[in-house]
Amino acid sequence: MSEQIISLNNENKEIELVDCSSLKVDIKNGSNLLLKIVNFNVDENIKINGEIGKDSSIKVIYADFTQDNVNASVRFLLTNEGAKAEWMLATLSEKNQNKVFDVSFIHEVGHTVASMNNYGVAKDSSKIVFSGVNHIKEHAKESKTSQNAKIIVFDKASQGVASPILKIDENDVSASHGAVVGQLNNEHMFYLMSRGLSKNDAKELIIRGYLQPISKYFSSSIQQKIESSIKEAL
Repeated sequence: MSEQIISLNNENKEIELVDCSSLKVDIKNGSNLLLKIVNFNVDENIKINGEIGKDSSIKVIYADFTQDNVNASVRFLLTNEGAKAEWMLATLSEKNQNKVFDVSFIHEVGHTVASMNNYGVAKDSSKIVFSGVNHIKEHAKESKTSQNAKIIVFDKASQGVASPILKIDENDVSASHGAVVGQLNNEHMFYLMSRGLSKNDAKELIIRGYLQPISKYFSSSIQQKIESSIKEAL
């Protein structure tokens, strides 16, 4: 697939992309972008690059329900004061899929803000890896950056790896990270099944709790496809 380009200059937009594997974003001069990406069927290698300029912002909602391996490289540069970037990812892996998401934010100047939240559900013998670096460079004073990752593994052979990295070259900043990887809680399953839910229904409810919050950002037709993808995975 050829590279898609989004360029905003002093404007506000909301864009929804389906099956996007190569993207370049340039936002400047007080622009704001709500970017919604959902992938059901794309090439294994995914590349997203962006630059966020003065007093501009981007919010990326990324939903991955591909049926194959994923190797995603995402990199955003915050190049001028007032630049803001927010990233929210939800992914579901099954069978023997290997899904790797390397997401990084680079604060090149001060007074910039970036936050990242990654959520994953791994089933069967699949694996999810969340990695990436939030880098606040020297002289990027009063910048704020954060990373959070949560992965739930449903089966003994499934794996989750969360490796948030902060690289801080300046003192006068705010930075935080957190990572949680855990197995399916048997007590939660028992409680739900004791209320009359089948095992599959209980699993579906737990998966929805991890992945459903991202669905609300998309159009109704995409929400229906996400619902179908969750059900097919059970």
